[in-house]
Amino acid sequence: MKKIQLLGLLFTAITAYGQSTTENFVQSKTCLNGDCTKKAESIIYFDGLGRPKQIVSVKSTTIGKDLVTPVTYDGFGRQVKDILPVPANTLNSAIHTGIVNENTANSYYGAANAYTEKEIENSPLDRVLQVAHPGEPWKKAGGHTQKFTYEVNQGNEVKKFITSTTTGTVGADNKTVSSVSLTPGSLFYNAGTLYKNTVTDEDGIPVTEFQNGRGETVLVRRTDGSQNIDTYYVYNEYGQKAFVIPALAVKTIEQNNNVVTTDIVNTYCYQYRYDGQGRQVEKRLPGRDDWESVAYDAADRPVLTQDVNLKNKGQWLMTKYDAFGRIAYTGLMSGGDRASMQNQIGTQVISESPTANGFAKDGVVLYYTNNFLPGFTTLLTVNYYDSYPRDTKEFPPAKILNQYVINEDKALNGGISTQGLPTASYVKNIEDDNWSKTYFYYNTKGGKVAEKSWNHLGGYTKKEFKLDFSGAVDESYTYHKKEDADEEVLIKESFVYDDQKRLLKHYHQVNSQPEELLVENTYNDLGQLINKKTANTTGTPLQSIDQSYNIRGWITKVNDPANLNGKLFAYEIKYNNPVYSTVSTGKYNGNIAEIDWKSADGGTFRRYNYQYDGLNRLKSGIYSEPNATVPQNNYYNETLTYDVNGNIQTLKRNSLLPNVGNVVMDNLGYTYTGNRLTKVNDTSGNYGGYPDLSGNTIPYDGNGNMTSHVDRGILGIEYNHLNLPNFVEFNKQYFSRRTGDYYNVNTKYLYNAEGIKLRKVYTYGSGVGQTEAITKTDYLDGFQYNKDVLNFVPTSEGYYDFIQNKYIYNYTDQVGNIRLAYYKDASGNLQIDRTTNYYPFGLEFGGDLNLNGTISPNYKYSSQGQEKQIETGWSSYRWRNYDAAMGRFFNVDPLSEKYAYQSHYNFSENRVVDNVELEGLEGADFRFRMYMKSKGGIQARAEEEHGKANSEAFMAVVKTVTPAEELYTIATGRDLDGNPADKTMAWKLLALNLVPEAKVEVKAATTVLKAEAKTEAKAAAKAEANVTVKKPYSKSRPSYGKGQVDEVWETAKQKNGKVYDPNTGEELTWDKAIKPRPWDMGHKTGHEYRKLHKDYMDNKITKEKFLEQYRNAKNYQPESKSANRSHKYEKK
Repeated sequence: MKKIQLLGLLFTAITAYGQSTTENFVQSKTCLNGDCTKKAESIIYFDGLGRPKQIVSVKSTTIGKDLVTPVTYDGFGRQVKDILPVPANTLNSAIHTGIVNENTANSYYGAANAYTEKEIENSPLDRVLQVAHPGEPWKKAGGHTQKFTYEVNQGNEVKKFITSTTTGTVGADNKTVSSVSLTPGSLFYNAGTLYKNTVTDEDGIPVTEFQNGRGETVLVRRTDGSQNIDTYYVYNEYGQKAFVIPALAVKTIEQNNNVVTTDIVNTYCYQYRYDGQGRQVEKRLPGRDDWESVAYDAADRPVLTQDVNLKNKGQWLMTKYDAFGRIAYTGLMSGGDRASMQNQIGTQVISESPTANGFAKDGVVLYYTNNFLPGFTTLLTVNYYDSYPRDTKEFPPAKILNQYVINEDKALNGGISTQGLPTASYVKNIEDDNWSKTYFYYNTKGGKVAEKSWNHLGGYTKKEFKLDFSGAVDESYTYHKKEDADEEVLIKESFVYDDQKRLLKHYHQVNSQPEELLVENTYNDLGQLINKKTANTTGTPLQSIDQSYNIRGWITKVNDPANLNGKLFAYEIKYNNPVYSTVSTGKYNGNIAEIDWKSADGGTFRRYNYQYDGLNRLKSGIYSEPNATVPQNNYYNETLTYDVNGNIQTLKRNSLLPNVGNVVMDNLGYTYTGNRLTKVNDTSGNYGGYPDLSGNTIPYDGNGNMTSHVDRGILGIEYNHLNLPNFVEFNKQYFSRRTGDYYNVNTKYLYNAEGIKLRKVYTYGSGVGQTEAITKTDYLDGFQYNKDVLNFVPTSEGYYDFIQNKYIYNYTDQVGNIRLAYYKDASGNLQIDRTTNYYPFGLEFGGDLNLNGTISPNYKYSSQGQEKQIETGWSSYRWRNYDAAMGRFFNVDPLSEKYAYQSHYNFSENRVVDNVELEGLEGADFRFRMYMKSKGGIQARAEEEHGKANSEAFMAVVKTVTPAEELYTIATGRDLDGNPADKTMAWKLLALNLVPEAKVEVKAATTVLKAEAKTEAKAAAKAEANVTVKKPYSKSRPSYGKGQVDEVWETAKQKNGKVYDPNTGEELTWDKAIKPRPWDMGHKTGHEYRKLHKDYMDNKITKEKFLEQYRNAKNYQPESKSANRSHKYEKK
């Protein structure tokens, strides 16, 4: 646990070492060792008006210099320039007076504009009109700036979708049911009724957002360069998001004479339903055949969830919580429809407690009560907290690696215990009844010092960590067995950091083999990784890999493809300065215009030029060989077109055939129903990327998973409840998809309930009528076995081959494609094992059989570092499988609602040149990934936590914003999609000026403080819930008294017999035969419900008094729904 100090001195002057005693400042320290002699320290100095004027990151460079960021203001006191940080000789925390300024920054970076410059509107609103980023290409006068406009809509510009909503009756399933249509008579919003805000990026690509007066986004408009790509958001009468209408739906509605049909909505749109408490209880996603449901307990926690496939089986996924709201265990159960399940659990708080005896279920003893929903059918996962279950394999020892280990007994640990910490996790296999059990062990600071997991085969993987004061890992020991009788494997790793916790060296040792220095890193003054040396056992590295960056921090070069100079592989990225500028124009928004690369074997100097549409989707990758006799030979071109949802319409792919030359390998046409790909036709006449036996229909299950792919020789695909394929059946007579000399029969997969692939069993034959054989691959905590023989384990720079007892190192490109593998031979000489080149969408040149290395033939990791399933052609991401020949996934994205503006089968939003796919869930800009990967210590752990949070969020059906994403936003001013970030918070504006190290340390401190605050808030909320959840009306309002609504209506009638909204003057009508009522019971001033309810919950009034006031008709007045629910007219 770090020690964080925040020291503030404002308008005071005291004696202090180092700091300028005549200045106002705030000092932040993160201690990195016990006596704080090593620390990450930053100081913000303020002027006489309390504004920051200089930010100093003390001794944060590799040679102990300060990184200084000057802060300046214009004549109106606005910060219009964000100057880049500059290294300067340390002054031991003192201010750098007159030494560092804008001119100093310009000189250091070699640019006339080493700053981000903002043009601000000359009005009290101070709205940003333009942002010019650092560097000559992005200067303000150059035209490649971000621009912001603030307008209102025009007539005939934005369609007006409206809803008609009904609700169920109390006691049944009282959910909202909405239909949607365009406004009768006028299809559009009237002019001037919507805010229109547009952000135009450095390449002139606009994104426009339209908002109504309630601040709700009703339309986000993009353009692909020729047409608008519109995504509409439609809200019901209660202000709840009822529909998301993507661009393909909008286009289909227009083609249907602007009539919105049920078929269009079900095929293309996102739909949502809510209960009377405003909880989302049902949703239907495009590409799924029915509604998905959620049932909540009385504490508003999702306990039962059901997708379409589970619904068809009459099953629910169940989640039970402990008294603190933590997930205790999950499982599957049988049940009825959502209304019946909600009625069953809606009045109960589903909370199970730890127990000493427990009960047996599915092969384990569960040490929790089973008071609620006791008849569940299958147990899937169990989580233990605070103490260790009775059947723990290894209880905490006194010490691990000379670090004291705590347990649940505070008396034995000086008042410190595992209270509040996860202690064990049991996870069942989905396809069989075996379990994996993992236990967690902590030191006295709550740092995890060990994680010991017993696998489903009886073996184990035990990891022990020696932590330093800051929580960074100094040493780790991994002990592994596949089965209990196997010989144990030991892997020792050690890490060396600099004073700012950047990783300098990473050592690795397997059993008694010689220790290997995997990598040695060197950083520049800005904290950027500029060189890494690999395989340095004897002091002479196999490779010394250089990295270069531009002024915006974007990587531009790894080694030099124009001059390898002993390097095995190199590539250069050009953004705004392509050599073949007539093929691809320069890009200023971060898109890559051109990439050169070269490898030592073969020696061909290669180039890809890229062309994009207005949505940054790749249109073409144009291949050339600049040093060849005919440079622009187009040997490996890849060209695509899309519909408005990003579904690929056509894909044309070239290839080089020996003795033939350039040929069209694939000429694919795609046919869809909605976003589902139903047919692919290849008119090329060549077999290569996509099979030549094309044109067969592709079917799907209710969840939108592809269930066969006859073009690939796949007759059937079955899935588990996580939508992961567990059985693939092949056409035995299908020879076009041969893998070596074999024919395919089937493949079976085994997963655990957290979606981790544990085993693949591939059945094949050596010819028609011959004996079938199997290849079994086991995946155990990174250790990979083939036919029960341990093959390899990954390292940070490649992998270790247990058969050859060799370290294999991988060169990867910007998106993680493995480009070249190399190793030391028996004489210590450098050898190349494998070289692979890729089309933009990830297919290997020469097809997917071009993966065999001479050292590790079973190592099939390729595109973006994912394992290639040779028998299917799939690349296995954790949550979905990708077919690079088709350029798309064949399962619905689990995070599709986050990206509703596009098809949920798209691969990385079709931004394949600069996006890295994260576990099959979403794409992230490679610059963020490389920035995080280049960092050691705190930054590396931040990325690790980001990945964990992503998976855990999905498993818990919870969406979170991770610290890593926030860090990226602070560092770049953009979100992960590349859009300008909202920088309204003063602290974030300030943080933008911090250098990378200071940013990370500030973020680390903020994260700790936020975590503490969050924990306290949760504890308080839970404490309150425990007290109030059983109190009547704590979660719902009482019913009105008999005749109360009629009395309010009659009392409000004027002499003319009409009723008017007292706030807006709008006439209200009421046909009592029609439900629901078209007006609301508004509370008169002084009788607001929230105050009345708070007094009741705070025990200031009795329940009887609360009901008396609530059911008093004199306290109400009829109001329109829009006026009442906007709270616009309430007295503040």
